[in-house]
Amino acid sequence: MFGVMVAALNIIQDRLSRSRLAGDPPDITLAPRLGDIGLLEFDRAADAIAEAEAAVEASKPALYDALAVLG
Repeated sequence: MFGVMVAALNIIQDRLSRSRLAGDPPDITLAPRLGDIGLLEFDRAADAIAEAEAAVEASKPALYDALAVLG
């Protein structure tokens, strides 16, 4: 039952995020691949951090371009 509730919350969150992004798109979106890490898998924090770092590394050129426009 708890798994179904978490899945429902993930669907709601995804819909809200997509709606907000469509209305006011960001300059850059960082999207680490975290699909295999569950909502309550706190013991996998190191994996999530590593994926986030990889997403930042992959987006560095776009980040520097955005900073150049702002600065």
